[in-house]
Amino acid sequence: MPVQTQRHGDVVEITLDWPEVRNALGPTEGRELRLALEAANADESIAAIVLSANGKAFCAGGNLPEIVRLAQQGADAVKTAIYGEFQGVFRAIRECPVPLITAVDGAAVGFGCDLALAGSATFIGNSGWIAQGWIKAGLIPATGGTHYVIRRGGQQALWRLLQADKVDGLTAEGWGLAIACTNARESALEMAAKYASFSRLPLKALTQLAKVTEPEQHLIAALDYQIGFLTNPLFAEEAQKLLGH
Repeated sequence: MPVQTQRHGDVVEITLDWPEVRNALGPTEGRELRLALEAANADESIAAIVLSANGKAFCAGGNLPEIVRLAQQGADAVKTAIYGEFQGVFRAIRECPVPLITAVDGAAVGFGCDLALAGSATFIGNSGWIAQGWIKAGLIPATGGTHYVIRRGGQQALWRLLQADKVDGLTAEGWGLAIACTNARESALEMAAKYASFSRLPLKALTQLAKVTEPEQHLIAALDYQIGFLTNPLFAEEAQKLLGH
């Protein structure tokens, strides 16, 4: 089955749906996920995206038999067939104009761990856990996992995750990587629905500002957004409502 996409009002849920392989992804599956993300990104009506999965695993990583087969074809196959699609998924996540929330109910290993941590927020349910996974196969997180971990939890979280076999929700929350909960999909959809009640333009602005990590660039971008919001006649109307007039 391909990636499943459904609307919940102004929220789009994208669901990995390869339970027979524990949602392990090869280049074909990666392309389907990338295209689903790009379609959601292009929809100006949405307020948030939730990335979830069917089955017992969120994503067990890359589809190793397929990856081994392609890798045997040489460096060009690795660069274009495998990582052209795999990194394309994460570029689509980076370009998402609204918050993207991942819901980890089940294992998220290797590529799946990177996918779980790449968005705006991550929920890990009672059945969920993450693991770095790559190094056990003699590889590195070439889809950006090192960056995602450091961005959230810093250097110590990176090295803690590297030595851990399995990190549950409470531990991941303690490291600053995720939010522990009972059911990740329900919690992610609840957060997304709350975002859908906010004014869309400031929500999109905040989504973009969250990606600007250099302090001065952040201030410049924030000021540009704020000038536009403050000089919009709608601001005066909303301010009066807040003041009770």
